Amino acid sequence: MMKVEIKDNKIKAPLKGKDVWLVNKPEEKVRQEYIARLVNHYGFDLEQMAQELQVNNSQRGQGRASADIVIWKNKKDKAESNSPIIVVECKAEHITVREEDYFQGYNYASWAGADFFVTTNQKETIRTRI
Repeated sequence: MMKVEIKDNKIKAPLKGKDVWLVNKPEEKVRQEYIARLVNHYGFDLEQMAQELQVNNSQRGQGRASADIVIWKNKKDKAESNSPIIVVECKAEHITVREEDYFQGYNYASWAGADFFVTTNQKETIRTRI
């Protein structure tokens, strides 16, 4: 059972590295809690996921688009840089997911070639097939 680890004002980010701790901001807490949910409730493995992955070519005017959580079918697909199956966009728990947030994440999922897009703030989770 994976547990979210918090010490002082830091939260452990296992997808960033074995001993990587980030500032415990509200959105980061939602992200790490959702990663734990993906492992504990949906059976995904940390080795088939990535955090804050760039999903576009940073074309002029787009800036650097990075998906909060990206999930591949398996570890091999991730290693071979195949298209992921799911892209997850996280928002802080106190933030209501707005239409523009949803479309931003949907675009990230489309750019990545994912089959599904999920947006969550822990209180509300929306899943969509691309």
